[in-house]
Amino acid sequence: MKTIWLVSEGIIHPPLDGRIALRRALQSSGNQMKSCRRLEQLPQDLSNITAIVLYMHRQTVEEDALHRLIDYVRNGGGILAVHSASASFKRKSAFFELLGGRFIGHGKVQSLKFRPLREDLFGGIDAFTIVDELYRHEFQPKVEVHWLASAAGEEVPAVWTHRFDAGRVCYLMPGHLGRSLRHPAVQQIIQRGLTWVMREPQPSLQ
Repeated sequence: MKTIWLVSEGIIHPPLDGRIALRRALQSSGNQMKSCRRLEQLPQDLSNITAIVLYMHRQTVEEDALHRLIDYVRNGGGILAVHSASASFKRKSAFFELLGGRFIGHGKVQSLKFRPLREDLFGGIDAFTIVDELYRHEFQPKVEVHWLASAAGEEVPAVWTHRFDAGRVCYLMPGHLGRSLRHPAVQQIIQRGLTWVMREPQPSLQ
């Protein structure tokens, strides 16, 4: 059985309806899903976890929990990071190196136009418009941008993937408002991104 862990906390940011929408999208993948509020509450042994989904907004983390997450990805694990995950742990350079991008600011809540940058693992999903925040990031050198979002003449990366040693990370910007995560195109991006980062479960030792 493939197991996905959702790490999510917050009522206003990330919003409760967004957390519900993301949970439903993950459950529709047909995988077993478990959840916790903080990285520190993940199992000590992460080797049989297929993917970890981060939808949170926190600035502090225990070093041991962060190192276990980094080792998990380094050894072939996958992370799907949503919206404010990139604004978490901003002072932790190791988390920036892992995620591939770090939040540096955002615009007002407004209408955003999303367009695909290339035909790849998100191919076949048409451009769309939602109301959300335009996040700005700084990036690691080898991040691969797949979608752009624009508003008021500004266009920024909105969906990217990042290979970290043997593991994979995918980030998507929408998520300030719950209805953003309920949009059909965003749901498809969530599903494609999750599929890309998922790894095969390790065989059990008898």
